[in-house]
Amino acid sequence: MNRAVSMTLTDELADLLDRLVALQISLQTAVGDKLQAMRRADAGAMLAAAHDEGKLTSQVSALDERRRQIVSKLCDAIGLHTGGNIAGVTLRILGPHLDPSQRPRIAELADRLRQAMLRLAEMNQVVELVCHEMQTHFKTLFAAMVRDDENKPTYSADGGGGPAVGARVLDAVG
Repeated sequence: MNRAVSMTLTDELADLLDRLVALQISLQTAVGDKLQAMRRADAGAMLAAAHDEGKLTSQVSALDERRRQIVSKLCDAIGLHTGGNIAGVTLRILGPHLDPSQRPRIAELADRLRQAMLRLAEMNQVVELVCHEMQTHFKTLFAAMVRDDENKPTYSADGGGGPAVGARVLDAVG
C-alpha cells in the first residue's frame, strides 16, 4: 500500500465529501424556497427555485463523478480489489482499509452527507405530495369549467333560446 498516495487521496475524498454536504444543504434551501413559492402560488418563484435546484443538482452530479474517480484510485492505492465495480464500494466498505488516523474524519463526513441526503429526500417527498394535490385540484377545477350544468338554455346565433350544445369552457385571459 502506498501510504502517501492513499493519505492524499483520502484528503481529497474528505474535501469532496464536505463539498457534497454543503451542496445538499444548498439543495435543501432551494427545495424549501420552491415549497414556499408553491404555498404562495408564485409561479415565477417556483421556476426560479427549480432553476437553482437544477444548477445545484448538476454540481452534485459532477462532484459525484469526481468522487468515483477518487474512490477508484484510492482502492488501487490501498489494494482493495473491486473488479472494476466502483459503484459497489461504499464508504463503510472503504473505511476499514483507510489509515486509522483518517477513518473518523471520513466516517463523520459520510454520516453528515447521509443525514443531509435523507433530509433532502424528505423535502422532495413533500414537494411530490404538494404536486399531486395541485394536480388533483386542477383536474377538479377544469372538470367544473367544462361541465354542462345539466343543459341550461343558452342563446343561439339567431337570438332564440335552446339547450347548450357541447361543453362550455371558461375563457380565462390574463
